[in-house]
Amino acid sequence: MRDWTWRQVVLGVVLLVLFVAVAALVPVLIQPDDSGPEAGSTPGTSSGIPAPSGVGVPTASPPTSTVSPVSPTPAPEKSTSDFQVRPAVKARPVGDPPRAVYQEFPSACALVRASSKAPVAGLSSPGAGEGAYDVFGSTRAKPAEPGQVPSGATSCLNPGDRSTYWVPQVLQGGRALEPESFQVLYKAAVSDYTSVQPFPAGLRVLAGGQAAAPSAADGSAVSWSCTGYDEPRLPVASTCQEGDRLIGRIAAPGCWDGRHLDVPGHRSHLAWAASGRCPGSHPVAVPTLLVRVAYPIDVTQEVRLSGLRGQDFGFGVVTGWQPKVLRDLVGDCINAGEHCGETGSPN
Repeated sequence: MRDWTWRQVVLGVVLLVLFVAVAALVPVLIQPDDSGPEAGSTPGTSSGIPAPSGVGVPTASPPTSTVSPVSPTPAPEKSTSDFQVRPAVKARPVGDPPRAVYQEFPSACALVRASSKAPVAGLSSPGAGEGAYDVFGSTRAKPAEPGQVPSGATSCLNPGDRSTYWVPQVLQGGRALEPESFQVLYKAAVSDYTSVQPFPAGLRVLAGGQAAAPSAADGSAVSWSCTGYDEPRLPVASTCQEGDRLIGRIAAPGCWDGRHLDVPGHRSHLAWAASGRCPGSHPVAVPTLLVRVAYPIDVTQEVRLSGLRGQDFGFGVVTGWQPKVLRDLVGDCINAGEHCGETGSPN
């Protein structure tokens, strides 16, 4: 073996140093990244490189929360009643407007038909039979469903009033008297007439009849009149004068609960105002309906009511105004403190 020259010795040392350096660097280069897989890589891969097929790569289970789950607040139970208005109608703020003598508009309608069945039952007296009824307004055989504006023609002078009105027939001498005129006066029943708002189509209203009772509200009682006579009872024979018309009047409440278009019995969703205000249970002020029916009579004969006992006169209505027509009338007549004629224009 020949002797190493100094050049060979130096070269050997350099090669040894390089070998040691490479041996120290390689483990660092091949060490896995502690930060985990890159964004977008699938679990079980490193730097987005999929694991070999058939090799299961365990994944860490998510930490178990120590916070008890919060039960969600249950949603309010929704009623399936066809007679409710959604959303509920809110009452208008009550103020102190200037005094107005009138806050009203009328609707006059011709007789459509006589019927042996009321559009909505509930006026006839118990034990007196169903009776017969005079029907005015909408010419439909059946009133529209609650909340719907009826289609078809109307016998009312205002074509926007497609409501169905009815009253018990007035009988005299074994025959029904045909009404000569039928008029409904829509009027404010509260002191703040600006707080009155239209009711939705399809509101069922019954007044009087089997549930007729004294009330503190002005105009709520039945009134019968002819020349020299104005009483809650029907006049006896020969009370009125020859040529008189017998006139019946009755009103419906003008405060609504704002939720129901109808209820069992067709009455408790409406209430009378007291001291010029609607009660908290029925806070929405709507027009009160004052019905006036005139009949030609034979003054020598007794008058009675079909299907009712005593003086239990009443009326019913399923409201059917076209919404814009009623809204304009309430705004231009009642809220404005005006008296409007049958055309809807202030007088």
